[in-house]
Amino acid sequence: MNKPLISVEKLSVNYITDTGSVKAVNNVSFEINSGEIFGLVGESGSGKSTVVQAMMRILPPPALISNGSVKINNRDILSVVDSEVLGFRWKEISIVMQSALNALNPVLSVREQICDVLKTHKGLLGTLAHNRAKELLSLVDIDRDRLNSYPHQLSGGMKQRIVIAIALAIMPPIIIMDEPTTALDVIVEREILAKIIELRKKLGFTILFITHDLNLLLDFADRLAIMKDGKILELDNVKNIQKGGRHPYTKKLIDSIPSASGARQKGLFSKPESLDFPDMPILEVQNLNKIFQSSELFKKDKLIAVNDVSFKVSQGEIVGLVGESGSGKSTIAKLVTRLIRPTSGTIYLNGENKKVSESRNVPLEYRKIVQMVFQDPFGSLNSIHTVYHHLARPLLRHRLKSENELFLYIVHLLETVGLSPGEKFAEKFPHEMSGGERQRVAIARALSLEPQIIVADEPTSMLDVSIRMDILEIFAKMRKENNLTVLFITHDLASARYLADRIIVLKDGSIIEEGASEDLIQSPIQKYTKQLVRAASPGWFHSLYKNSDNKESKNDR
Repeated sequence: MNKPLISVEKLSVNYITDTGSVKAVNNVSFEINSGEIFGLVGESGSGKSTVVQAMMRILPPPALISNGSVKINNRDILSVVDSEVLGFRWKEISIVMQSALNALNPVLSVREQICDVLKTHKGLLGTLAHNRAKELLSLVDIDRDRLNSYPHQLSGGMKQRIVIAIALAIMPPIIIMDEPTTALDVIVEREILAKIIELRKKLGFTILFITHDLNLLLDFADRLAIMKDGKILELDNVKNIQKGGRHPYTKKLIDSIPSASGARQKGLFSKPESLDFPDMPILEVQNLNKIFQSSELFKKDKLIAVNDVSFKVSQGEIVGLVGESGSGKSTIAKLVTRLIRPTSGTIYLNGENKKVSESRNVPLEYRKIVQMVFQDPFGSLNSIHTVYHHLARPLLRHRLKSENELFLYIVHLLETVGLSPGEKFAEKFPHEMSGGERQRVAIARALSLEPQIIVADEPTSMLDVSIRMDILEIFAKMRKENNLTVLFITHDLASARYLADRIIVLKDGSIIEEGASEDLIQSPIQKYTKQLVRAASPGWFHSLYKNSDNKESKNDR
């Protein structure tokens, strides 16, 4: 029997803190065979990224490997002296980091970043390095002209492809993919994954794929390890995991995200008894346009982010705004909440034009009626203030509660969004909470003014799959109990299918299709909508793989 390419045995990692030692990874063992796609799945804090950092010898302080071994080709990497580590990285094993935006240096061109790796690890300079950089871009389907581009000039999908190209620069036998598609649109995500699998088939490398999305890996991985609280709860082949696995946590992960195809599941979210909405819309936008002008002195470039968009939302209705990055959905969210001014168009509230689309200073009354929940739960809260401060400030600014009423009201708000006991969470700072808890605080802050409309901009895209449904249920519950209106911005068509009453599909700044959620899912009209449904459905990779094989077999003839 062949020896495994990677063998992790009884690995333990502790974080040393002022109050003692915290075990982040506890006695973890697994093996990966040559040419295999091995998935390591778990929520934030499960220890999966710590395992990867230990394998790469890039653990930041105060982390300490307290036990275990990591063998690659039967060589224990943890026993290698520091001077040998540089030669081990990239040549033996490379990594595609989670955030392409942070993994790329913003002040260096694509060419400089690829050539730096080629120079350091292979000694390639000048024309040789330049030619190899062009080959790598071609490998990941990016035009060679992009070598002179900087990260801010690239889309999210292109940045992620560049990071993959850098990881492949030295052609290592092992590539670690650490959440390589997090926060990417579903279509771009599928394109990136298809390219990864195609390259693996062509070049023969082994993949360790780290993710919190179990459903993503079920389509193309060979074996999976499920992690929670620093331990591996289950390790098995994909077929057995697909059947539900043995551990209850595995089943929870499998069931945590609904599908955008097939029969509709019942009872996923709270629903009001009646979905008969009033004729008069609570929110209406007419012919909304937003054009961004280039800030460079001698350039007159214009970007049309929102192009003649019109739609209505009734009181108590949840409307999903779905589209890829650059489709204009987040810009519409900022326009409706008046974080930015429209170039032209009109916004009506309860049938009245309150001049908010033209006004430079939006009245407090509008801010109270329309509140926003931002995408990033880590960036939307100020790290130096407590939860109590975040919730108290808007209440005092709008003079809705007196100092004596504040604390009890804030405790009530926190417990409404599932943060109990409220007294404990009110005293916490953002860094003391998980991503899901921070997002609940952000929702509580938006709800504190008792708004009529919530604009939720990708409220779950940066959260673990296992808690996304819990967060979305808060909006469903608030709609049912308080007749709250929600404009739900997302690229996740499956979530929109179950949470929203209607779905509006955006592309290139314009509305291309809209309709009742289930009608649009079952009978999409536009080609792009059909692509969205297909990409968000189980079996997407197998159908793509079959089509690819059919093309190859026809070419062979």
